[in-house]
Amino acid sequence: MIEVILAAFGFVIYVFSLALPLHIRLLFVLVCSVPQLYLVQLGGADVPLAFLLPALLVPEFLKNANQFLARPAILALVGLICISIVSLLWSVEVSMGIRDIAYLIEFIVIANAVYVLATKNKLMLYRIINALLFVICLQAITIIIFRLNEALELSIVLSPVSKYLMGMNTLQGLLDGARNNFYDPVKAGGVLFINANAAACYVGISSFMAWGVYSVLKSKLTLIMAILLWTTVFFTGSKAGVLFAVLIPAFIFYLKLQRSTKIVVVSVGASFAIFLIAISIFFSINEHNGFLQESTETAQTRYQIWNYAFNAFLDKPLMGQGFGGWEVDYSKHTDYFLPPHNTLIYLWSKSGIIASFMGLCFILTSIGVGIRAIKTYNNEQKNIGYALLMVLAWQFAHGFGENFGLIGEQHQMVIVSVMLGLCMAGGLPMVRKIRVEQ
Repeated sequence: MIEVILAAFGFVIYVFSLALPLHIRLLFVLVCSVPQLYLVQLGGADVPLAFLLPALLVPEFLKNANQFLARPAILALVGLICISIVSLLWSVEVSMGIRDIAYLIEFIVIANAVYVLATKNKLMLYRIINALLFVICLQAITIIIFRLNEALELSIVLSPVSKYLMGMNTLQGLLDGARNNFYDPVKAGGVLFINANAAACYVGISSFMAWGVYSVLKSKLTLIMAILLWTTVFFTGSKAGVLFAVLIPAFIFYLKLQRSTKIVVVSVGASFAIFLIAISIFFSINEHNGFLQESTETAQTRYQIWNYAFNAFLDKPLMGQGFGGWEVDYSKHTDYFLPPHNTLIYLWSKSGIIASFMGLCFILTSIGVGIRAIKTYNNEQKNIGYALLMVLAWQFAHGFGENFGLIGEQHQMVIVSVMLGLCMAGGLPMVRKIRVEQ
């Protein structure tokens, strides 16, 4: 009964909230995406407030759907959503599929809201992004503190308050001794992450977004936040994260100075992308090898995952295993379960080869958005394009060695969607209000 009352109360608040201006609703959605705020459980699953709030942005999506959904990158996600819905028919864990589909829809809705606001009031959008970055900086500070004081990290993260920031199921898993690099003394994820690699990716791509905003606003506060977030990567203990934090900006600096032909630039860019993916895979293998040697003899290295994936692909190349299929089938071959830790393999496993193709299309078309932006003569758009390319390079490359998924986990996906929507808005000028003395 109480659930019905709370649902009715929430619906009333939602209806009244729709009367608020877009920038207020978007601010609320973006800021709450950082702490997530796990307040309720549905069917045993933790449901954060941040998962529900993007519904506030639906009116703008409905108004702009025809135009926004025609974008190639968004169209690829729509195709992925469609094939994911179909794959629910042969899935073991339907709830897992519904969750993935919901987050893909939310990604599109948030990106569209950013796009709409950018076309109307880009200066206001930058201020909202600065507010988001400020809250992320608070998370970054906890990473630094926890890295310097492991005992404090254990006492806070394992306390009851974490059920509101990570979810009760995650907290219970840690208390039950679930294996994770959270217990590694040289790694730290702050109050929001139990995985230091995910934390490094989050603050890293956030620092790139902050740099992009600073290049436009020239705000000292934004620059300070960009430096703090970038420096925090080195406190997470993620080796791949440290390399990405150094190599990606260095490559973008190279691109800015490059005057070679398009073929040379594309060749160098492709080679750099392959190099980043190799780094992600190498450190992922190295890290999980330690876990495997401690726990089991039947799963020796990450290569066994890919060997299993290859044989599973030959068995079901078109349809895949369905949501939850990997988890069920892989457990039959070893006493230590590991997810694919590869974006395209996991997409195939969940929804088949078409899903992997759609995922690859999204990766390429998203990068295309950034490339088109840096080729313009508008300096603002060019700098945002460089920032988007840095965000995508880290997110996609790290996803080929970790288990972040195509758009990242629920924190990372917000940064990617904001940058993509902002860059898609094109080179519309930012209008500043100037007081004229008469």
